[in-house]
Amino acid sequence: MVHGYAGKILWVNLSSGEVKKQSLDMELAYNFLGGEGIASNILFRKVGPETDPLGPENIIIFMTGAFVGTNIPCGIKTTVVSKSPLTGIYGESIFSAPFGVDLKQSGCDGLIVEGRAENPVYIWIHNDHVEVKSARSLWGMDTFETVDAVREELHDRSISVIAIGPAGEKLVKIASIISDDSRAAGRCGLGAVMGSKNLKAIACKGTGKITVSNPERLDELRREALNIAIPNTKTLREHGTAAGLIVFEQNGNLPIRNWTRGSFPEAENITGSTMTQKILVGPNPCKTCPIACGRKVKVPSGPYAMEGSGPEYETMAALGSLCYNSNLESIAKANDICNRLGIDTISTGQAIAFAMECYEKGILQDTSGVDLTWGNPDAVVKMCELIGRKEGLGAVLGEGVRRASQVIGKGSEKYAIHVKGLEFPEHNPRKFKSMAVAYATSNVGANHNRGSPMLVERNLLSPELPWKEPVDGFLTKDKGRMAKVYQDLCCAVDSLGICKFMVFWGKLPLRILTEYYGAVTGKTLTFEEFMRIGERIWNLQRAFNNRMGITRKDDTLPERFLKESVNEGPAKGQIVELDVMLDEYYRERRLDEDGKPDGGKLRELGLGWVADIIHRK
Repeated sequence: MVHGYAGKILWVNLSSGEVKKQSLDMELAYNFLGGEGIASNILFRKVGPETDPLGPENIIIFMTGAFVGTNIPCGIKTTVVSKSPLTGIYGESIFSAPFGVDLKQSGCDGLIVEGRAENPVYIWIHNDHVEVKSARSLWGMDTFETVDAVREELHDRSISVIAIGPAGEKLVKIASIISDDSRAAGRCGLGAVMGSKNLKAIACKGTGKITVSNPERLDELRREALNIAIPNTKTLREHGTAAGLIVFEQNGNLPIRNWTRGSFPEAENITGSTMTQKILVGPNPCKTCPIACGRKVKVPSGPYAMEGSGPEYETMAALGSLCYNSNLESIAKANDICNRLGIDTISTGQAIAFAMECYEKGILQDTSGVDLTWGNPDAVVKMCELIGRKEGLGAVLGEGVRRASQVIGKGSEKYAIHVKGLEFPEHNPRKFKSMAVAYATSNVGANHNRGSPMLVERNLLSPELPWKEPVDGFLTKDKGRMAKVYQDLCCAVDSLGICKFMVFWGKLPLRILTEYYGAVTGKTLTFEEFMRIGERIWNLQRAFNNRMGITRKDDTLPERFLKESVNEGPAKGQIVELDVMLDEYYRERRLDEDGKPDGGKLRELGLGWVADIIHRK
């Protein structure tokens, strides 16, 4: 018996209507853990440089890890992988929702969708039953309406549903996928991939059980993890992830006015504790999560009236300080619009800040009637609506800031803050230099979740790693190695299907993860082997990107960080000295001058077949 895995992968071809289940290759599972790792392997084999991200030949993969469907706290992550229409390279987003649990309890570790339906459809999975159903009546609905309508049609409110909104339908490049409780697979425009396939939603309900090898030991580890993590996550539980906003303003990490300022005097207005005082209804926890960092909020009246999921830190900063907006209620409303229409709040906030700076500089005149003055809360809300509906200026900004700057021209490229086409998340590489390397070399483009070495700079240390005390964020020494280690670690953690908040902010000893894995699967996994699997996954993704044309020249940051400093705040006068850190990183990774993994390194990782492809003469 296989423990920890369902043992099947479901393939649905929307062009032919074919539905098939394939046995999970267990050697593949053990070598890549699950989730992100397995999905990366499949994408590399199935998708090439010639594949149009919005064409029927592209695939979109929904994959779970070994922890999903067990009683491991926060073991609820599903990874979505495809070739990104926003960046043209490896695309990935990870979300928390019951969907992955239901998929696995239906007997499938993953779902792969290929082809394109002639008309709008949704996929219904109920244990062994798989059906492609008409979604004509759903087309045009927002994500929340879609979830409700699918549940009503199937006569079951307990069904897990993930859906796209109008943005995904209209192939907006920053379109997201939204789960039933408003958790988002937001990054890389993967909602547009679903839209390109005329796939409005996927509904799933499973009643099977995932067996584990040693349930008694798993319960022991679970209790140990909870005893450690619950006291360490008190602030997250009380005020959500946005609790960090005021701290980040004070230490120089907060993005302000499209990264041009170092101080935001009104940060207190939009921090987590203020949200708790003014608009919080209660916690909105993910299933199996004791942390409950999610928020339920309500703005009872006025132009920003709403009720639903509250903004996380990234959203609060992106639609707030980045746009110089200190109106809490407007951010809550803008977040709700983004979730309903199905667009990534990080990319959306960066796009609006880009437009505001272009407007300030006189580069952008046609604003679709929106006053794009810095700090205008109405502008933030209205632009979210225009982007999500692909209307007016929103149609340009919804292409992402890289393409938008190419359309607008007039030197606007210098205000487009992205790496490899993916907009920046809300952590300042001037303050935490390790993040400069992590952003520049991330396999999806700028993304704080694909490697968070700033944890060392913030004194969130793991005893299994080399750093035993915090490192000054302004220094460049050792930041290349730091970025490499945390990228490998995050690849491995994400492939298990466990939330990184539980791991890093809960301050769990990392050996608990390998012991969890042993109790679940019956397979012994050392920490060194765990990290080697993460390194294997990262290198496979990098090789995929090499095939898409990525070289060292793409491992860079916007000039704003390389040449411009801010004139106030804790990061005053700082710029990013990227080259010296990147040289160290390349040595640690054994990347050649073209940015490709060394053939010998790939073979050491069991990826000789990949080396043969990317180093083929």
